[in-house]
Amino acid sequence: MKKYTIAVATVCTLLLASCGNTPEKAVSDFYTANKANEFEKAMTFTDLPEEARPLVVAYLDSMGMVIHEFEVTGTTVGDGDTTALVDLHLVTSNAFYPDSIFDDIKVPCIKDGHTWKVHLNQ
Repeated sequence: MKKYTIAVATVCTLLLASCGNTPEKAVSDFYTANKANEFEKAMTFTDLPEEARPLVVAYLDSMGMVIHEFEVTGTTVGDGDTTALVDLHLVTSNAFYPDSIFDDIKVPCIKDGHTWKVHLNQ
């Protein structure tokens, strides 16, 4: 009985882990970190090389961007299940445009091994 319980727990853990590994989750985690001004953390949800991250973080910090809200509204997964475009409704403002800006954008994602990442390395 104990072996059966351990096996079921292991399968449930793997299923939960795979459910959290989606393009939508990568985009949501990326924008949640940006909204909290945790730019270094946000970069961990991207495919940007480590050496390029400080430059992007400095740029984001200098823009004074404020993310007021965001919502994932859809996803299109590419052929082979290794690329995706996540539809996002985004409301922001920044130092240059203090009024709220409403955008509907498509965020490119790429599957790196078994992990989805926001695709910034272009």
